[in-house]
Amino acid sequence: MKEKVTAALIQMEIRKGEPGLNLAKALTLLEVAHNKRAELVVLPEMWLTDFVLKDPQPHLSWSAKALEHLQTVAKEKDLVIVAGSMMEEEEGKIYNTSYVIAKDGIRAKYRKAYLFEPMGELRVFSPGNKALAVDTHLGKLGVIICYDLRFPELTRPLPFQGVEILCVPAQWPVQRVAHWEILLKARAVENQFFVLGCNRWGKAGPYNFPGHSLILDPLGQILAAAHREGIALATLEKKTMDEYRSQIPSLRDSRLAKSNL
Repeated sequence: MKEKVTAALIQMEIRKGEPGLNLAKALTLLEVAHNKRAELVVLPEMWLTDFVLKDPQPHLSWSAKALEHLQTVAKEKDLVIVAGSMMEEEEGKIYNTSYVIAKDGIRAKYRKAYLFEPMGELRVFSPGNKALAVDTHLGKLGVIICYDLRFPELTRPLPFQGVEILCVPAQWPVQRVAHWEILLKARAVENQFFVLGCNRWGKAGPYNFPGHSLILDPLGQILAAAHREGIALATLEKKTMDEYRSQIPSLRDSRLAKSNL
């Protein structure tokens, strides 16, 4: 990765079934992040429409519109945008999909592997099957989504594939926010990379989303946190990761380092 990367998390309130309003807000906050000299920006899970589980079809076309806008912003501002997640339809199936967008367009996409049945995701979405590792000019990024965070086997191969920054868009409710912080820290420490956890903020029906979006260094230390709608911003320094990996060589000593992933 670059010696220093300025990263921003967009923590926003999401209006269910109102993609036009959500897109406008996201674009405004992207401009704020750019003005703060962010180079890498992460959006939350299902930021465009929220979870529209009863009748998703009328909202599917908005994903393509949003991607066009985000590609324009990434090109004009020279940003890498991890586009939270949105609904994606392919061959009759719907996925909870994140996109990594850079100046040259969409670099990769990731489909949420572990769907959260208590929220009814399995009624609408089909699962993906593995975490994403993708090269960008800022460094190699990994992406997982929300409930995926509870499954360490999903992210464990990533540092051996060169991932230096893990991005985790989410909709994580207040009653489990302690788990959110613990699990983000665990993924950072065990894999010795930076972790960017971007959570939703605000209320939606019976659910309260506290935000608490976090930027963590590879030691699990909090570099930035957000507790209301807005931006969390921090600088990621490569030397922090390199020094920690040298002092505690757990990746080098792992059996996975000697296997074919």
